[in-house]
Amino acid sequence: MMVWKYPNVWRTLLCAFLVLSSAAVARAADSETREFVVKVDGKPSGNANMTIQRQDDGTTVVSCDTNVRVRVLIKTYVYTCQTRETWKDGRLQQLVSQCNDDGKQFRVSANAQADGIHVNVNGREHITKPEAWVSSYWTLPDPKLRDQAISVVDADNGHDLQGRIQFIGTTQRTVAGQVQNVQHYRFNGSKRIELFYDAAQRLVHQEWVEDGHPTVLELTRVRR
Repeated sequence: MMVWKYPNVWRTLLCAFLVLSSAAVARAADSETREFVVKVDGKPSGNANMTIQRQDDGTTVVSCDTNVRVRVLIKTYVYTCQTRETWKDGRLQQLVSQCNDDGKQFRVSANAQADGIHVNVNGREHITKPEAWVSSYWTLPDPKLRDQAISVVDADNGHDLQGRIQFIGTTQRTVAGQVQNVQHYRFNGSKRIELFYDAAQRLVHQEWVEDGHPTVLELTRVRR
Protein backbone atom coordinates (compact mmCIF):
# COMPACT_ATOMS: atom_id res chain seq x y z
CA MET A 1 0.00 0.00 0.00
CA MET A 2 1.05 3.59 0.44
CA VAL A 3 4.79 4.29 0.29
CA TRP A 4 5.33 7.72 1.81
CA LYS A 5 6.90 9.21 4.94
CA TYR A 6 5.33 6.37 6.91
CA PRO A 7 6.20 3.67 4.33
CA ASN A 8 4.06 0.76 5.45
CA VAL A 9 1.05 2.58 6.87
CA TRP A 10 -1.42 1.26 4.34
CA ARG A 11 0.19 -2.07 3.55
CA THR A 12 -1.71 -3.74 6.33
CA LEU A 13 -5.05 -2.40 5.34
CA LEU A 14 -7.03 -4.48 3.97
CA CYS A 15 -8.59 -4.28 3.18
CA ALA A 16 -11.59 -3.27 1.89
CA PHE A 17 -13.59 -4.75 -0.93
CA LEU A 18 -16.30 -4.83 -3.73
CA VAL A 19 -17.03 -8.14 -5.44
CA LEU A 20 -17.75 -8.46 -9.15
CA SER A 21 -18.21 -12.13 -9.93
CA SER A 22 -18.44 -13.21 -13.56
CA ALA A 23 -18.33 -16.93 -12.79
CA ALA A 24 -21.78 -17.24 -11.18
CA VAL A 25 -24.61 -15.24 -9.67
CA ALA A 26 -24.71 -16.03 -5.98
CA ARG A 27 -27.81 -16.07 -3.84
CA ALA A 28 -28.37 -12.93 -1.75
CA ALA A 29 -27.71 -14.89 1.46
CA ASP A 30 -24.21 -15.78 0.12
CA SER A 31 -23.00 -12.19 -0.17
CA GLU A 32 -22.39 -9.31 2.21
CA THR A 33 -20.68 -5.93 2.03
CA ARG A 34 -18.75 -4.52 4.98
CA GLU A 35 -18.14 -0.78 5.08
CA PHE A 36 -15.11 0.51 6.99
CA VAL A 37 -13.77 3.92 7.93
CA VAL A 38 -10.00 4.50 7.93
CA LYS A 39 -8.65 6.73 10.70
CA VAL A 40 -5.16 8.16 11.15
CA ASP A 41 -4.35 9.99 14.39
CA GLY A 42 -8.01 9.59 15.30
CA LYS A 43 -9.23 11.48 12.23
CA PRO A 44 -11.31 9.96 9.42
CA SER A 45 -8.97 9.73 6.44
CA GLY A 46 -10.74 7.42 4.01
CA ASN A 47 -13.02 4.46 3.54
CA ALA A 48 -12.98 0.85 2.46
CA ASN A 49 -15.73 -1.47 1.26
CA MET A 50 -15.37 -5.22 1.70
CA THR A 51 -17.74 -7.57 -0.10
CA ILE A 52 -17.48 -11.30 0.59
CA GLN A 53 -19.28 -13.64 -1.79
CA ARG A 54 -19.50 -17.42 -1.62
CA GLN A 55 -19.87 -19.14 -5.01
CA ASP A 56 -21.82 -22.28 -5.79
CA ASP A 57 -18.57 -24.20 -6.43
CA GLY A 58 -17.33 -23.58 -2.89
CA THR A 59 -14.99 -20.69 -3.68
CA THR A 60 -15.16 -17.38 -1.84
CA VAL A 61 -14.43 -14.12 -3.67
CA VAL A 62 -13.38 -11.02 -1.74
CA SER A 63 -12.81 -7.76 -3.62
CA CYS A 64 -11.35 -4.51 -2.38
CA ASP A 65 -12.03 -0.84 -3.08
CA THR A 66 -10.05 1.46 -0.78
CA ASN A 67 -9.60 5.23 -0.93
CA VAL A 68 -7.44 7.16 1.54
CA ARG A 69 -6.25 10.75 1.67
CA VAL A 70 -3.95 11.91 4.48
CA ARG A 71 -2.48 15.37 4.96
CA VAL A 72 0.88 15.46 6.79
CA LEU A 73 2.33 18.93 7.26
CA ILE A 74 2.10 20.54 3.79
CA LYS A 75 1.89 17.28 1.85
CA THR A 76 -1.28 15.34 0.99
CA TYR A 77 -0.81 11.62 0.41
CA VAL A 78 -3.31 9.75 -1.73
CA TYR A 79 -3.84 6.00 -1.86
CA THR A 80 -6.32 4.06 -3.97
CA CYS A 81 -6.49 0.30 -4.47
CA GLN A 82 -8.82 -2.25 -6.00
CA THR A 83 -8.15 -5.86 -5.04
CA ARG A 84 -9.85 -9.18 -5.75
CA GLU A 85 -9.04 -12.44 -3.96
CA THR A 86 -10.38 -15.93 -4.70
CA TRP A 87 -10.19 -18.60 -1.96
CA LYS A 88 -11.12 -22.27 -1.75
CA ASP A 89 -10.68 -24.79 1.07
CA GLY A 90 -8.92 -22.14 3.16
CA ARG A 91 -6.23 -21.38 0.57
CA LEU A 92 -5.65 -18.51 -1.80
CA GLN A 93 -6.34 -19.48 -5.42
CA GLN A 94 -5.99 -16.13 -7.15
CA LEU A 95 -5.21 -12.50 -6.37
CA VAL A 96 -5.48 -9.47 -8.67
CA SER A 97 -4.85 -5.89 -7.55
CA GLN A 98 -4.17 -2.46 -8.98
CA CYS A 99 -2.92 0.23 -6.61
CA ASN A 100 -1.80 3.83 -6.76
CA ASP A 101 0.41 4.43 -3.73
CA ASP A 102 0.85 8.22 -3.82
CA GLY A 103 2.01 8.03 -7.43
CA LYS A 104 3.69 4.62 -7.29
CA GLN A 105 1.76 2.17 -9.41
CA PHE A 106 1.52 -1.54 -8.60
CA ARG A 107 -0.15 -4.24 -10.69
CA VAL A 108 -0.20 -7.55 -8.87
CA SER A 109 -1.47 -10.96 -9.90
CA ALA A 110 -1.05 -14.25 -8.06
CA ASN A 111 -2.10 -17.77 -8.95
CA ALA A 112 -1.88 -20.99 -6.96
CA GLN A 113 0.10 -23.71 -8.76
CA ALA A 114 1.55 -27.08 -7.79
CA ASP A 115 4.83 -25.61 -6.49
CA GLY A 116 3.31 -22.67 -4.60
CA ILE A 117 1.69 -19.31 -5.29
CA HIS A 118 3.19 -17.52 -8.29
CA VAL A 119 3.14 -13.78 -7.62
CA ASN A 120 3.70 -11.29 -10.45
CA VAL A 121 4.42 -7.65 -9.55
CA ASN A 122 4.73 -5.21 -12.45
CA GLY A 123 6.00 -8.02 -14.68
CA ARG A 124 8.40 -9.64 -12.19
CA GLU A 125 7.51 -13.02 -10.74
CA HIS A 126 8.39 -14.89 -7.56
CA ILE A 127 6.94 -17.92 -5.77
CA THR A 128 5.66 -17.95 -2.19
CA LYS A 129 4.26 -20.68 0.05
CA PRO A 130 0.97 -22.34 -0.98
CA GLU A 131 -0.59 -21.71 2.46
CA ALA A 132 0.24 -17.97 2.47
CA TRP A 133 -2.22 -15.55 4.08
CA VAL A 134 -3.03 -12.16 2.46
CA SER A 135 -2.60 -8.73 4.06
CA SER A 136 -6.28 -7.93 3.75
CA TYR A 137 -6.63 -10.14 6.85
CA TRP A 138 -10.33 -10.41 5.91
CA THR A 139 -10.67 -13.78 7.66
CA LEU A 140 -8.58 -15.88 9.99
CA PRO A 141 -6.19 -18.39 8.42
CA ASP A 142 -6.64 -22.13 8.77
CA PRO A 143 -6.54 -23.12 12.48
CA LYS A 144 -3.39 -25.18 12.01
CA LEU A 145 -1.55 -22.03 10.83
CA ARG A 146 -2.41 -19.97 13.93
CA ASP A 147 -0.12 -19.31 16.89
CA GLN A 148 2.94 -19.84 14.70
CA ALA A 149 5.00 -18.18 11.98
CA ILE A 150 3.08 -17.50 8.77
CA SER A 151 3.83 -16.10 5.31
CA VAL A 152 1.69 -13.22 4.04
CA VAL A 153 1.29 -11.83 0.52
CA ASP A 154 1.04 -8.03 0.60
CA ALA A 155 -2.16 -7.49 -1.38
CA ASP A 156 -1.25 -4.11 -2.83
CA ASN A 157 2.41 -4.53 -3.83
CA GLY A 158 2.92 -8.31 -3.88
CA HIS A 159 5.77 -8.35 -1.36
CA ASP A 160 6.28 -11.36 0.89
CA LEU A 161 5.78 -10.61 4.59
CA GLN A 162 6.74 -12.86 7.48
CA GLY A 163 5.25 -12.84 10.94
CA ARG A 164 3.46 -14.76 13.66
CA ILE A 165 -0.25 -14.68 14.46
CA GLN A 166 -1.14 -15.03 18.14
CA PHE A 167 -4.52 -15.43 19.83
CA ILE A 168 -4.89 -12.83 22.61
CA GLY A 169 -8.38 -13.59 23.85
CA THR A 170 -12.11 -12.96 23.52
CA THR A 171 -13.35 -9.48 24.33
CA GLN A 172 -16.32 -7.20 23.73
CA ARG A 173 -16.31 -4.37 21.22
CA THR A 174 -18.93 -2.12 19.70
CA VAL A 175 -19.12 -3.21 16.06
CA ALA A 176 -21.27 -1.25 13.62
CA GLY A 177 -23.26 0.11 16.56
CA GLN A 178 -23.75 -3.19 18.37
CA VAL A 179 -21.79 -4.75 21.23
CA GLN A 180 -20.36 -8.13 20.20
CA ASN A 181 -18.01 -10.78 21.49
CA VAL A 182 -14.98 -10.72 19.20
CA GLN A 183 -11.75 -12.69 18.96
CA HIS A 184 -8.58 -10.65 19.36
CA TYR A 185 -5.49 -11.78 17.43
CA ARG A 186 -2.09 -10.12 17.10
CA PHE A 187 0.13 -10.33 14.04
CA ASN A 188 3.78 -9.75 14.89
CA GLY A 189 5.80 -9.02 11.77
CA SER A 190 7.61 -5.88 10.68
CA LYS A 191 5.09 -4.16 12.93
CA ARG A 192 2.48 -5.29 15.46
CA ILE A 193 -1.08 -5.39 14.11
CA GLU A 194 -4.12 -5.90 16.34
CA LEU A 195 -6.89 -7.81 14.54
CA PHE A 196 -10.45 -8.44 15.74
CA TYR A 197 -12.86 -11.01 14.24
CA ASP A 198 -16.55 -11.70 14.73
CA ALA A 199 -18.27 -15.07 15.22
CA ALA A 200 -18.01 -15.72 11.46
CA GLN A 201 -14.22 -15.17 11.72
CA ARG A 202 -14.45 -12.06 9.57
CA LEU A 203 -12.52 -8.86 10.21
CA VAL A 204 -14.33 -6.11 12.12
CA HIS A 205 -11.47 -3.97 13.44
CA GLN A 206 -7.76 -3.49 12.83
CA GLU A 207 -5.29 -1.15 14.50
CA TRP A 208 -1.57 -0.45 14.69
CA VAL A 209 0.90 2.41 15.19
CA GLU A 210 2.89 3.62 12.19
CA ASP A 211 5.85 5.88 12.95
CA GLY A 212 4.02 7.18 15.99
CA HIS A 213 0.68 7.60 14.18
CA PRO A 214 -2.22 5.42 15.41
CA THR A 215 -4.03 3.92 12.41
CA VAL A 216 -7.40 2.18 12.53
CA LEU A 217 -9.69 0.28 10.17
CA GLU A 218 -13.15 0.24 11.78
CA LEU A 219 -16.31 -1.52 10.62
CA THR A 220 -19.27 0.86 10.48
CA ARG A 221 -21.94 -1.05 8.55
CA VAL A 222 -22.80 -4.48 7.15
CA ARG A 223 -25.10 -4.79 4.12
CA ARG A 224 -26.57 -8.12 2.96
